[in-house]
Amino acid sequence: MELMPKLQEIQKELQFYTRLFQENKLYHSSKWTGELLLGLTQEEDLQQSQFAMQFIQNNTDYNYHFIREFVPEYNDIILVARNLFDLREFKKCASLLQNLIHKNESAMFLYYYSQYMYGELRKEEEMFENENSKTATNPELKLLERELSKLYNQKQLNQLNLYIYGLILKDTMKLREAREVFIQVLHQMPCFWSVWLELCKLLTEEDTLDELPNHWMKTFWSSNFNLEKFKNANCVEQFQTLLYYFRNSNFIINQIANAYYNNQEFELSLEWFERLLSIDPYRYESLDTYSNILYIKENQGELANLALQSFTNNKYVPETCCVVGNYYSLMNEHAKAINYFQRALKLDKDCLAAWTLMGHEYLEMKNVASAIQSYRNAVEIDPKDFRAWYGLGQTYALQGMNQYALYYFSRAVISRPKDARMWNAMAECYDKMDKKNESMKCYERANQCKDKEGIAIHQLAKLYDAMGKTEKALSAFEESLRRKDEEQIVDKELSESLLYLARVFLKRGDKERAMQMAKRLYDFNGPERDEANLIMSQLNK
Repeated sequence: MELMPKLQEIQKELQFYTRLFQENKLYHSSKWTGELLLGLTQEEDLQQSQFAMQFIQNNTDYNYHFIREFVPEYNDIILVARNLFDLREFKKCASLLQNLIHKNESAMFLYYYSQYMYGELRKEEEMFENENSKTATNPELKLLERELSKLYNQKQLNQLNLYIYGLILKDTMKLREAREVFIQVLHQMPCFWSVWLELCKLLTEEDTLDELPNHWMKTFWSSNFNLEKFKNANCVEQFQTLLYYFRNSNFIINQIANAYYNNQEFELSLEWFERLLSIDPYRYESLDTYSNILYIKENQGELANLALQSFTNNKYVPETCCVVGNYYSLMNEHAKAINYFQRALKLDKDCLAAWTLMGHEYLEMKNVASAIQSYRNAVEIDPKDFRAWYGLGQTYALQGMNQYALYYFSRAVISRPKDARMWNAMAECYDKMDKKNESMKCYERANQCKDKEGIAIHQLAKLYDAMGKTEKALSAFEESLRRKDEEQIVDKELSESLLYLARVFLKRGDKERAMQMAKRLYDFNGPERDEANLIMSQLNK
């Protein structure tokens, strides 16, 4: 982790960037720095925790000083143009600024930004008018790229204008050039969070990070990058360190909650989401993830409250629609759930959660064709989305089309190589195809990935037994039994473990342990009792 400046220096820097981004209509970046500013740890908070105070003192760069001061723009034409921008009159805004773009950097930025936004508006209109059109593009890109590339080569673009140029390069698929431009921006404006997010999409785990600025914001980006790449343990560790400096940051708390969710640690994730809502009760971001946890835990009351609260706060956002859809799904009203997921997609056609959840609902209703289409739409938006690949695999597996299912599960494994569920799904397909060696290897990988559901170890035990690997089967059945006892679960797998172990111990002459296992089989009704009687009779001979 980079050394952090003094809290007062962080405060000054965030205040500067919040005002700068707000004045230049970069609302998302302004909101992000503003909320981070409000979450900054106060001196009175430190007085209550000597450990936090000591930690900050030991990790502070006392030579860091932020000396830039915000100077508002008072040009009358620019002030009017900014009002036009807010009113979404982008063409009129650009026209008003045309004569100023070579005289004023703020005017140049707003001119090109309004042109870009006008093109985005046109693209949305085309997609709305032609619902089946997936190839709509921003019609202003070519002209903007031609003009800005010329200014870029002449070194006449400031950092905000470089940001627009980077967006255009990214949209025209010139990704390497876009990455270089975004890195240039960050060296001069390291608190520009929108640029950091763009780099998350353009950088891979193999890329060197030496080009990035050595600024305290790099820790935020690194933590977020780890979350994007599902390195959840690293993400949690980094963000919990940042909490010393930003005790009430809703962004950090949200990221920690999401990391625990990705790691299937639902109880911990639930605690962090509850803390998040206590700080920011009117938020809607990530509430769909929170509702997923309540759905998994079948907490109908809490999910109903969350759906009502979300609907009351803001019913016209995709996250609210997903929350309400999850509620109806839990109530087994699948048609209503699909209706709300469709509403989410009308608000945001690229809402991954809505496409995936809608696929689940269609699967519940046995509408296989619609389920497949929903999942396909999700993977078209984000080919790295393991949930949609996994959903496709499940759909084909239910149809008995194991070869197809195996392909889709393998794509899910590529996105989540350390997720035991993906390996278990592949193993099951191989088992149905009577490919026991491949199935065994997949279950072994699932077990190495800390299979929390305990599926892999029991299936491995049965496979080892079928393949004549007695010692491995014995060890796996004992491990399966140990887990069942720890979790106090009584099911068919428990009886299978007890029966196998009783038979093996009887065969090896270990009467005491064989009797111990056989006695436990009397807790079951049905053939297990008959097997127990048979073993006990052999023991009493």
